[in-house]
Amino acid sequence: MLHLSLLIALLGFSNLSVAATFAERVAIAKEIESQKEASEYFFGSFFPSIGPSMGGIMKMCLARDGANQEKFTLVANVALSGEIINVDFEPKSNNTAACFAGEFSTLKAPPPPLCDCGVLPLVIKMGVKP
Repeated sequence: MLHLSLLIALLGFSNLSVAATFAERVAIAKEIESQKEASEYFFGSFFPSIGPSMGGIMKMCLARDGANQEKFTLVANVALSGEIINVDFEPKSNNTAACFAGEFSTLKAPPPPLCDCGVLPLVIKMGVKP
């Protein structure tokens, strides 16, 4: 129960992630993802559900003219409806990341666990191996 209370407290703070800097959003998402309940959602529901689509999106983005293979970090929020919102990425110069972020925001994930938080932040570090 302590973990659930901590997760709810952290998720309450996550509503600020829309106005936070990119680095702050990454830190918030990492902290939340380290909690058991969030980890169970991401690895038990979220990634198994949208993982295949993510692979297809990355493949499509890499096939575009001018695509690069530079690593990038993506942050987003999963709304309680499962919509992926407030997607951002760095470095901004990475056109593959821009493509991926745009397409990633069109996906719909399984709804996260209910809380009074509004959103569940996540961070994804992407690297391309030829």
